[in-house]
Amino acid sequence: MTATAATAANAVDSAGNQIRAVYVAKAGESALVLDDDDLLVLEQCERVADILSELDSAISTHGVSIVSASGATKINPAVIESRQQRIALTRLMAVMDQRITAAKAGTTATPGGQRGVRGVYTGTGAQNQQRDAERRVRGQKGGQ
Repeated sequence: MTATAATAANAVDSAGNQIRAVYVAKAGESALVLDDDDLLVLEQCERVADILSELDSAISTHGVSIVSASGATKINPAVIESRQQRIALTRLMAVMDQRITAAKAGTTATPGGQRGVRGVYTGTGAQNQQRDAERRVRGQKGGQ
């Protein structure tokens, strides 16, 4: 197999192409034709999946942790980027699932707006505890 043929074979079996096949099949099962905006979201899914494949390959090659130029051991930046790309892919896939589900139901959107995957949670929860305490105080004042 030549290098060009190997590249073409890899392109056909890429993670992005596999995701495209899944969503095209889902749409086909419901006799739906994906609109241009659906295809743009699907294209983004493909790109992110392909990026994830490259990042996974880099992590396999270099490991989860690396030694910096100063000799310190630190986490491989590909691990961090992979995490972010996985979040992006999950969100894009949620959008595609929602669009296909809405189209099957004959609606343009789900009630209450678009449902998707929420972002990552940060912080210690202190902001929520403070908010809840303020609500309790307000509730006590209103009841007097």
